Amino acid sequence: MMTEEIKELIQNAQNDDKGAFHQLVALHDERIMILSYQLMKNEQDAEDLYQETFIKAYKHIGSFRLESSFYTWLYRITVNTSINLKRKLSKLRLQDPHDDMDPLDMIPESTSEESSNEISDAVRNAADNLPEKQRTVFILKYLQNMKIKEIASIMKIGEGTVKKYLFRAMEKMRKDLKEYRYV
Repeated sequence: MMTEEIKELIQNAQNDDKGAFHQLVALHDERIMILSYQLMKNEQDAEDLYQETFIKAYKHIGSFRLESSFYTWLYRITVNTSINLKRKLSKLRLQDPHDDMDPLDMIPESTSEESSNEISDAVRNAADNLPEKQRTVFILKYLQNMKIKEIASIMKIGEGTVKKYLFRAMEKMRKDLKEYRYV
């Protein structure tokens, strides 16, 4: 459901009102940044994804039809852009064989917080190991609290396919997290 305020901002942005577009960004920027980080797993790539999402939204605002939610449209752009960005990044990493060190591995782990973060780290690692579409559906459902119908719309797949990806993701995560089941 789109409010009249958002509808008016979209129409103004479509008429090249940059201020209206900036207001649309302000209304959605935090959620898009959170999603970007969840999809990309590191701050720099998340910032690149966030920026690319809003650049694409700005370029294509004229093609937005007021038939769907602006929020859903932005999420679709974010998810699709993340897939393209990951492909691009993996090609770059393949081209440079000396660049096999993950910068996050250089950060020392805190031993004082290790036990309290062990389960959340295990869940994060299990989610990171999911295939791309399962991981995306898992993030949208459980971290973004989206409904199956919204996820299907964003990913342009059927609701049954979303449920299948969720089921498979949960099966894999249960297997990966079996040692934590009774903690």
